[in-house]
Amino acid sequence: MSVTNTKKAKEISPNKLPFLQAQVLQKIFLDFYENKQTSISELSELTDYPKDSKILKDAVNSLITKGFLEGEFGSFTIPSYSQKIMENFAKRNDYKHKNFSDKLLKFCQNGSSSDSLFEFNQTISELNKYGVIHKWYDYLEDFPYQLIEEKIKEYDLQPNSLIVEPFAGSGTTLISANLFHCNAIGFDSNPLMTFVAETKTTWDVDLKLLKEVIANISNQFIEKIRNYDSLKLEKGFLERMPKKELNQWLSPSLQKEVNLLKNLIDEIENQKIKNLLLIAMSKSCFDASHVSLCPGTTFYPFREKEEFWDIFTEKIIQIYNDLQLVQKHDNYGKSKLINDSCLNASLYIEKETIDFIVTSPPYPNDLEYTRQTRLELYLLDFVKEMNDVQQIKRNMVKGSTKLIFKESNSENFIAKFKSIQVVSDKIYEQTKDKNWGFDYPRMVREYFGDMYLCMKEFYELLKPNANFLQVVGDQTIKGVYIPVCDILIEMAQEIGYRNCKKELFRMRRSTGHNIALPEEIVIIQK
Repeated sequence: MSVTNTKKAKEISPNKLPFLQAQVLQKIFLDFYENKQTSISELSELTDYPKDSKILKDAVNSLITKGFLEGEFGSFTIPSYSQKIMENFAKRNDYKHKNFSDKLLKFCQNGSSSDSLFEFNQTISELNKYGVIHKWYDYLEDFPYQLIEEKIKEYDLQPNSLIVEPFAGSGTTLISANLFHCNAIGFDSNPLMTFVAETKTTWDVDLKLLKEVIANISNQFIEKIRNYDSLKLEKGFLERMPKKELNQWLSPSLQKEVNLLKNLIDEIENQKIKNLLLIAMSKSCFDASHVSLCPGTTFYPFREKEEFWDIFTEKIIQIYNDLQLVQKHDNYGKSKLINDSCLNASLYIEKETIDFIVTSPPYPNDLEYTRQTRLELYLLDFVKEMNDVQQIKRNMVKGSTKLIFKESNSENFIAKFKSIQVVSDKIYEQTKDKNWGFDYPRMVREYFGDMYLCMKEFYELLKPNANFLQVVGDQTIKGVYIPVCDILIEMAQEIGYRNCKKELFRMRRSTGHNIALPEEIVIIQK
């Protein structure tokens, strides 16, 4: 390679391309690698843009201008300085010749759990501390596992006490509660997270049968993946998920690998084992995808990730070993998961039956959590179209502008709190002359309205003197400081809670400013 070409190779990076250009380049690279030329019709089908779309043609021309391609439709060539990029990408997507590890099959045949980091005599406290069970499926902004243990001990909760988690997420609170002999009820509006938390709190699994099923799945996957195009498979999420969104998440090869595995898992008859493999598959799919959470959702089609099948292999071994460890102990608490808003808790829980509530609720930070889990929602059949996603969003606490609908009216319940109106007015002053951010003031009001209703809903359900803990952080929006913890305490006192206070949990620093933001534990007592 000449000096000029070497310099050019260092200058170009496909990870800096807009997604449409990256998607087009992927297709052309894959076709070229197989000695084929890409047609405008194929790109139209891939991207959902019409064949005569100026946007599509401009994307191709931009790739030529930037030096990734040379030529034109029907006669594309790959410059020498792009060859390595093409080869690396093509090899990662060459499922017909790729080497798929048989480690999972050997694990089942050898009967070994040597990959476990723990000895069988670990205490429950040690298992909880090191994330046994917890790490099967983590979630954005989970809090430390040991926090629940600390609070169970600090508040002297006895075996069979009822702990409630209004925002269950991936089940951190419920898992720890069960490990330390407490029963738990968790709410989540997102059906995926309800499913994840329920699966992670189900430990009475037949481990011998689990290995037999894993071995069968592993055998079939390795045998069939190379002939994917000739298989008669249910397309499922590949057909239901909007094409542009699907391609943002998954490479062409990964779509096929995941779909084959999903079809194989769907044939499993034992529901507990099936659920375990489904969350392992979905988490592995997410980890191998194009996505990066930072904290929004960004896609990098050319970023090298660990292979999906390798991630799935390690995840399954981890799950098996963790179950083996927890089954060495007994007398765990039980969990119940409810796929509904915690604002409806009184429909499921009797008055004065809750011993303790601990949660990390959403923050008013404009993060829309169905976006973070969109792939898995379609993959595991919880949604079939965008209307289904919209219904989930309607039930979520409005910490994001994207969760506010015309009929949203929680702000009506907090009009009496001047502190909220002051923050809302300050944000309005920062955004009134802009063509963005106009809905941030309402988001703040709706958020605190939902949190007010949450605390009010649980007041009658708590036993006298029971405590309600919220791990929550102050926020800034457009330079306006939002004292979230102080406002929550103010609202709790108005509802009737007493002994309201806050404890510093940790300090955070946003990437967008230099203001140190405290994350605190808001403690209120009935």
